Amino acid sequence: MIKIPIRITVMGLFLLIATIIMSIMFYVQIHFAKDLAKNAMNEQFKMTSYKVEENIKRINSISNSIITSTMPFIKDIKSNDFFANKVKYLKLFSNILRENKNLYAIYIGFDDNRFYELINLDSNKELKSTYKAKKTDKWLLVEINAQQEKTLSLYDNIFNLSSSKKERTDFLVNERPWYKKSMQSSNITKVGPYAFSNVKGNGITYSKKMNNSVLAIDILLQNFSSVLKTNKQLESYLFDTKVNIIAKSAKNDAIFNELIKTIDTDSFDINSIKTSSIEGKDYIYSLTLIKGYDKKEYLLSYVLLDEMMNSYIEKFSKMDKILIALFLFFVPILWYCASIIVKPILLLVKESEKVKNREFEKVTDVNSPVNEINLLSTSLKTMATSIYEYQYELEQKVTARTQELELKNKELEILSITDKLTNTYNRIKLDNTIEDEMLKANKQNDTFSIIIIDIDYFKKVNDTYGHLIGDVTLVEFSKILKSALEDGHILGRWGGEEFVIISSIKTLPEIMALANILREKIQNHDFPSIGSKTASFGVSLYKNSETSESLINRADEALFIAKKNGRNRVETLEV
Repeated sequence: MIKIPIRITVMGLFLLIATIIMSIMFYVQIHFAKDLAKNAMNEQFKMTSYKVEENIKRINSISNSIITSTMPFIKDIKSNDFFANKVKYLKLFSNILRENKNLYAIYIGFDDNRFYELINLDSNKELKSTYKAKKTDKWLLVEINAQQEKTLSLYDNIFNLSSSKKERTDFLVNERPWYKKSMQSSNITKVGPYAFSNVKGNGITYSKKMNNSVLAIDILLQNFSSVLKTNKQLESYLFDTKVNIIAKSAKNDAIFNELIKTIDTDSFDINSIKTSSIEGKDYIYSLTLIKGYDKKEYLLSYVLLDEMMNSYIEKFSKMDKILIALFLFFVPILWYCASIIVKPILLLVKESEKVKNREFEKVTDVNSPVNEINLLSTSLKTMATSIYEYQYELEQKVTARTQELELKNKELEILSITDKLTNTYNRIKLDNTIEDEMLKANKQNDTFSIIIIDIDYFKKVNDTYGHLIGDVTLVEFSKILKSALEDGHILGRWGGEEFVIISSIKTLPEIMALANILREKIQNHDFPSIGSKTASFGVSLYKNSETSESLINRADEALFIAKKNGRNRVETLEV
């Protein structure tokens, strides 16, 4: 029997094992990289689909809220009254457009074919060139009378008229898809997504039938491209059943056009991962049915397989280089010291297991007559210490960043429910609070009260002193109300010069008394620049199971009576 020295035996086994391991690793890495790429992209596909559906839900929610909150002001108005008071409604519409950046236009069509539309020229960069507007122009007002005469008026930010022109039009309100659809339903309806005629982009029209008219808003979908672009390799397309592209992240449609030829949306395995070869390159893709609109729409996402694999192969390549370096490093050591390194190596294996099991504090030095083994042992312990310290530091950073994010989220939440000018709650917060109070009152068989306050002759302040003094007056007015209110009352700006107080007071005499106290404080206050000012008040108590619209309308009608009876009064319809 041939006897082989341990050094040669160890060396031979070492080289044989190293060769086998490297060969297997190269083979496994290629296939594993493909699986990792597919798994990673499957998560990206799901994330993109989720973001698109959440964005659709957000748009639906915001649009429904806008229409629902606007209707009480114009629900029963007729076309003659509307056009006679168009300045009032111009400001109402402009405030809605200012508060919603993706809102392109708001308009109303009457049953006598009269039409009124306000467009935010800043909602799309092409609008100003389309209508030959100046840089300072902010609004486009479109008016169509019963004789089909159209007037286009351009205004700056504070509604100074820039230019105006008239022309004939064949536009008929009752022929528009949004009008027809609304007339067939008592709910808020949607038309689209579809391509808008005067801008390059897709959008949705939301509309609601009223007594004599239909109120509608147009939402641009221009933010979908950023939603679809979840990473630099992935490309996504949102399209309908006729393969009309609604939104996309890619600049070149060639790959999409090739993929769509092979897809039958009726028989395709939705949400599955498929592979297709185009021009000698493999692409992985997924088709998802998008929920959120009335009609079917699909999300097609794809990525070049090689691009996704490259990142994993690069990582594997670094790992391979490290392994090869280690193998080469051990060759001379094994040749020279094979007989005395077996035991220390076994000890090192045990220490490395501690690192693997995250028992960093238990890692100890391995003593050996071979200096390299000692160095390797020291390096292992140093690495364990470094990993432990790095892990601890990383955890501390994550904790700090989490606290920062929580603080920022709280600040954003406050901003989203606060009126920027008066620093009181805004319309969204008031609507939500009324709904919450209604739920609580219904559950506990209880009640609460609201006060609608309108500054008397506020328009004269703006006309006489300018909008800056008007803003100062609104701020001063809100401070008076806040200083007079105790806990149990929520104050917010309802819109324009109107404020709303939601109170936990449950009896009519108490809430009427509070309203009169506020009225007197306002009456006796010396406002900057304008002197004295009064306000009218409308009061209502919540009745079990009634709607928020009914509660608000009673207070609004009471406010109207207060104005009719001479202003600077508190009125209620409650018995």
